[in-house]
Amino acid sequence: MAHSNMTIKSLIFSALSLVMSFSYGQTGNFQNAQAIAQEQITFYDAEGYTIFQQDFQYNFDEKGIGKVKKKLSIPKELQPTEDHDFSGAKIFTTIDTKGESKTQSVYYVLQTEQGKIKVIGFSTLCDRAKAIEQDYFNAILANTLPKEIFTPMEVDNVKFSGREIALGPACHWMGVRNLQCPNMGQMNWSEFSNFERAKQMTEGQKALNSSLKMGDVLEDTEIAIIFEGQPTIALKRKLKIKIPKLIMGGSNILIIYYVTTEVKGRYISCVLSHYTDDIGANDLPPLLKEVMQLKE
Repeated sequence: MAHSNMTIKSLIFSALSLVMSFSYGQTGNFQNAQAIAQEQITFYDAEGYTIFQQDFQYNFDEKGIGKVKKKLSIPKELQPTEDHDFSGAKIFTTIDTKGESKTQSVYYVLQTEQGKIKVIGFSTLCDRAKAIEQDYFNAILANTLPKEIFTPMEVDNVKFSGREIALGPACHWMGVRNLQCPNMGQMNWSEFSNFERAKQMTEGQKALNSSLKMGDVLEDTEIAIIFEGQPTIALKRKLKIKIPKLIMGGSNILIIYYVTTEVKGRYISCVLSHYTDDIGANDLPPLLKEVMQLKE
């Protein structure tokens, strides 16, 4: 059954997928990153961090920084700190607790050569890792991130765990590594240098999604799956969305899979989801089938 009201379902999918210290591994290794550049802002996903860089046409003074704080919802009364490892930056740190989830964010506010403001922001559901923030902070400022980590806004071939998946124009990005294909499922993921941090991300996503109180959990089961060719265990959650089916324009039962596993030397935290009337939902919808199979 096609959904007649994709807007509501898209909003629910988007809310479900919002995100966002163990050893990090070799510094300067950006193979686990992906980025989308827009005209005014660039977004990155790396090692469990959602990162952005944005230039503001405000003067680098108290008034200008106040305007940036308001735009980024940084508490007005929060005072900046400094760190010699992040030279010249005024640093604002926040923690957003929702239920059992905790999103830690840090904003590095810098003066541009024109006397305006540049912000490099990091948010994570994992523990903060200074080495990761330093690497990306320095690489963004020096413009030395590899060009191959950037992906176009128009979905075609999608990079996933070291390979490319050909999807064509039926799907669209809800965020970096947050992919929605109407009637065919959605998945969001992050790639890591170690398993513990990937697992922490999955647990954080699960806690954050639960805190949104979108509906009632009907069932939680651990099931055997094949993910990118690797046998592993996923948590399968059956969720009844609070919005009635009539308003949803289709099923209000959402199936969610939480997966943490190793794939070819990198570690993946992935949340996959679909409605019970999506294409192929009795098994798996087409997007989910690209990366996982249910084990017999």
